Amino acid sequence: MVSKPVLITGGVVCLISASLLLVAGSFTNQGVESLEDLEEIEYNVYDYYYGSYHDGEEATDITFEFIDEDGQGSMPWIVMVRGDYSDTNQDSQIDVCEGLTLVIHDSNGTNLTNEKVGLLECDVENESYDADTGDGLADIGFICDTFYDDQNCKPGQILTVTLYDENNSKIPFTLYDADASIIAFLGLIGEEAAEGITALIGASMVGFLSCCGICSGLVIFFLGLVIGGNPPDEVEFVHKSLNSESFNPQLNVKNQINEQPSESKDEGWWDDVVEND
Repeated sequence: MVSKPVLITGGVVCLISASLLLVAGSFTNQGVESLEDLEEIEYNVYDYYYGSYHDGEEATDITFEFIDEDGQGSMPWIVMVRGDYSDTNQDSQIDVCEGLTLVIHDSNGTNLTNEKVGLLECDVENESYDADTGDGLADIGFICDTFYDDQNCKPGQILTVTLYDENNSKIPFTLYDADASIIAFLGLIGEEAAEGITALIGASMVGFLSCCGICSGLVIFFLGLVIGGNPPDEVEFVHKSLNSESFNPQLNVKNQINEQPSESKDEGWWDDVVEND
């Protein structure tokens, strides 16, 4: 026989766990909607390009102030020039970067080029870090990188950057403020992304608990089928011997015969007494 309490317990666990799937589905839908809203965020990386021909201007001298508000380091200002990451002579150096010289001065006119403030880095692997591979610019140098590197820049310091070719002529270039760009982007997507990611994490956790609950409920249900319920109460049969006299017809007849003469005899004695009176 099956065990009804165990079967009921397994069924209840399965139902509750199945209902959790609805909760997980709701969280998933909320998370997806929050992440889809990120596509509507207005963010333009070119707002952080300085001296860029995208704005109709190409500068040969660019001045900026180094800022590190939290004191935790700043991502670099990236030096970019027109061109791509081609390497025709296969020397692992970007062709448009060959023969160039980077010069940096502070607000006092002091040359800081050799003070580990910035450097040209013409490696073709720079392409993998490009903020926008379709901007027609190649990354060739980094200035004031105090986050990934330990370049010697101080907050509030004003620097002027100039780029020279092999003929010692100034050439136009662009500076990209990577740190300000990333901070602005994270500020725009932070809240929406946090809500979406939190909802998806919650959905995965609830879904996992639901699956575990359903499996546990099924195990309990099948155990109820196997182990059975309480055994039925035992019925005790007691043998009781019958009175031999009540079951012997000949003896009963004989007793009746013996009793009848005494009764008639008594009745005759009483009748004589009544007549004499």
